Amino acid sequence: MAVKGIQKAAMLLTMLDASTAMEMLKDLPQEIIQKIAMELSHLDARKEYDEELSAQAAREFYNELTRSQSGSLHVKSFVNSLLQGTVGTKEKAVEMQRRIKDAMIERDPFLALSSAWPAQLAAALADEPPQVIAVVLSSLPSRLTTEVLMRLDEEKCQQTIWRMTQPSDVLPKTIHRIGEVICKRLMEMNSEQSTPVNENLSRDSLRRVAIVLSGLEKDKRDALLGVIQNRDGEIATLVRSLMVTWEDIVKIEDRSLQQALRSVEPAVLAKALHGAEPNVHDKIMSNISERMKEMIEEEASLMGEPRKKDVIAAREQVALPLREANEAGELMFIEEEE
Repeated sequence: MAVKGIQKAAMLLTMLDASTAMEMLKDLPQEIIQKIAMELSHLDARKEYDEELSAQAAREFYNELTRSQSGSLHVKSFVNSLLQGTVGTKEKAVEMQRRIKDAMIERDPFLALSSAWPAQLAAALADEPPQVIAVVLSSLPSRLTTEVLMRLDEEKCQQTIWRMTQPSDVLPKTIHRIGEVICKRLMEMNSEQSTPVNENLSRDSLRRVAIVLSGLEKDKRDALLGVIQNRDGEIATLVRSLMVTWEDIVKIEDRSLQQALRSVEPAVLAKALHGAEPNVHDKIMSNISERMKEMIEEEASLMGEPRKKDVIAAREQVALPLREANEAGELMFIEEEE
């Protein structure tokens, strides 16, 4: 895949902190800055970064770079600051943002679908013919495509997959029309449902539910999870995933933690412990063998500076056996003093 200069610039900027990125761009023409802002917004909306291409761009322009700063740039706020600093006034920045948004939709009619919940998107596509579903899913991030396919009925899923293997030329006008119809349907579904659309607010609410359920006896917890499962399988899955998190490790009794950590590879633990809070770090290190500590230190010395997203993924891997033990009723928590 050939990468254009504007795309490379956007990839590089995501690896910098906001002030450094602004400094690099301050003397560029407004037209170039607008193109870079659009590319940044597109990358952020798609939620699908190509790590290999980003690394290639970094090596090409910054061979002397010795450590990664990936993940420190907040794209949305940076784009807002970038535009306002370029055009001078907030009003002009808002107008330019509108133009960028319109241009992004023109470029990718399915962009708004990239942040949709899989269950909602599957419901919006359920009555469409396989060839239409294939057009939509072929334009979305692979992870979202997989989750949507899992929620389609078996026959439609099979037909859609086959259609995706047999791409045909579709007129841009038709693609835009499909995008408009599906986006409108999603908006109508969101307005009719009581489930919060804001993912951050929803996650906070589900986390509170997860904490409450974690404190119940297993039979009561399973019964309530069953009620949630019957109403919405995706929400039930999210609640289960939030019942034990990386931050909860300090609340787990030592013996339970020791048993769960035995299934985690040293390389995963080394990455997960990078930059960890002292109390979590100490809790884990005090519940593994001396041999495991040596292996973790060796892995840490070899892996270099991990990316933020890789650290988060490693911590999820550590939390997984804890969640499994919790669901089986085998995870014990330290009782808090009244």
